[in-house]
Amino acid sequence: MAEPKPESKIARRGIAYLGLLLIFVVLFVLAVIVPTNNWSKELDIKTADTKFRLQEQRTLIPVFQYLKIESEKVVSDTLPLPPKGNLARAMINNLPGNFAASAKRSGMSLVVARPDLSGLKGDFQTLPVNIVLRGGFINFRKFLIGLGGMPYVQSIEEISIQEIPDTKEFRLRVWVAIG
Repeated sequence: MAEPKPESKIARRGIAYLGLLLIFVVLFVLAVIVPTNNWSKELDIKTADTKFRLQEQRTLIPVFQYLKIESEKVVSDTLPLPPKGNLARAMINNLPGNFAASAKRSGMSLVVARPDLSGLKGDFQTLPVNIVLRGGFINFRKFLIGLGGMPYVQSIEEISIQEIPDTKEFRLRVWVAIG
């Protein structure tokens, strides 16, 4: 038999080492590089999600601060019921302005506040005032609370609500005590 040549033994060893090296490289790629790449993709997704949530919070922080301040305001549980009094006859001309100020504070618009002078004779004690307002129900509630805070408002005789385009119209007949 012929003895193998030493060069062929070295070549086989080289090929075996090369094969082992190739197997280690493939295992390294499969065990380290691929999982690291997947982990990197997951981190990119989490980073994008965190950036979105951070931007969302930056956008909503003014709304949150406003709502926090508004929720901390103490709202009175009782209606303002001052002692009843009379409006001086000299102040009758100020009635429309007083009702307009109350409407403005409540967020409504006053269309008209007209004292009804028909039927008044001599020494009258009460004066009917016809009021027409425009706005929403919540603001109308605020206006009624404001009316309750006026000491010279004796009573509300009638309330009429009509829907007009884009808003509601409220008609009231209020009796004011005159002194």
